[in-house]
Amino acid sequence: MTDKYILHYFKVNARGMLTKAILSSSKKEWTNDIIEFDKWKDLKKSGLCEFEQLPVLEHNNKKLCQSIAINFYLLRQFNLYGKNDEEEYQINSLFCSFEDLFDLIHEFLSLKDEKKKEELKNQFNEKYKLYLKKYEERYGALGKGKYFLGDYFSGADIYIGAALPYFCNFIEQSILKENFPNLFELIERLKNNELKEFYEKYYIKESII
Repeated sequence: MTDKYILHYFKVNARGMLTKAILSSSKKEWTNDIIEFDKWKDLKKSGLCEFEQLPVLEHNNKKLCQSIAINFYLLRQFNLYGKNDEEEYQINSLFCSFEDLFDLIHEFLSLKDEKKKEELKNQFNEKYKLYLKKYEERYGALGKGKYFLGDYFSGADIYIGAALPYFCNFIEQSILKENFPNLFELIERLKNNELKEFYEKYYIKESII
């Protein structure tokens, strides 16, 4: 049995991005196994992927699936899950909100009808602005500390620091700095510290998703 972590995912950000951010920030030994799209058809029938989809995390001779479940598993492994039930809720709700926004992006990229794409883009823009407003309000209510939950790094910071700049790629990069300065300052601190390695090695700048 090995304690090493192996993440299997495509060369995109998408649903595997937060998992990479968690693993990178942990400083534990892990392998970033990039799956080429032309190998996927055979791989998904190989038994690696229980539900025939990625990401999959291998750890302790087990194959873990479903991105949200994987993320929660790792947060607990690395003591990034907060100090009590309330803080665990804060982290869970942030990570779950990723799916609300990502589903719209995924649908947008799969559409052919330009009119429908424009409608969906506008829908995403409005929803993301609403979520940013709620994130900023929540951070303020928690005290606007060094980290999202106060004085220590947690899964909440991984979500804020990795997911929010990613979603800005689909709207406008300046929105955080101009409209949500507290979140922007937090993100900049994280990019230069706990998430520095993630952005330098694992965030895929050329990915369209």
